[in-house]
Amino acid sequence: MDSNKDFYSILTLMQVQNTYINQVARLLYQICSDFNIAASAEFHDFTAHFTTFMQNQAGSEGYGRAIHSIQIYHYAILERLLDSEVLAAAEQLEIAISHLELAAREPKIRINPHIMLLTQGICLLEETQLKIIESLETFILVSRPVQLQN
Repeated sequence: MDSNKDFYSILTLMQVQNTYINQVARLLYQICSDFNIAASAEFHDFTAHFTTFMQNQAGSEGYGRAIHSIQIYHYAILERLLDSEVLAAAEQLEIAISHLELAAREPKIRINPHIMLLTQGICLLEETQLKIIESLETFILVSRPVQLQN
């Protein structure tokens, strides 16, 4: 297993994820101008949880530093990439998705073409988020220093 290749794959996924987050955030601004959608309690809950997801993601010390860094080899820094903020962000994204799915069941919301784009963007974001977390967990396990028994 080539650890440099794996690490750069994770960084690439993180950059793709940031692109998805930005695209979804821009789409949300457009969608919220539609009163039928903005008035939906489920869509409001989706927006609240997605906003919390973005705040947790942006607040993560590891993500904030790693996305701008090219060379990170130290095990302790890898663990920071998978900090509690990232895991909290993933949880908020899951909750946001469940609210979006409920909101999309409402006829007035379902017919909006931006909702289909939002759903697609959120699905891509979720897949990327899970892949990053899985890759980081694997990379951390492989990179973990061997502990010798006395």
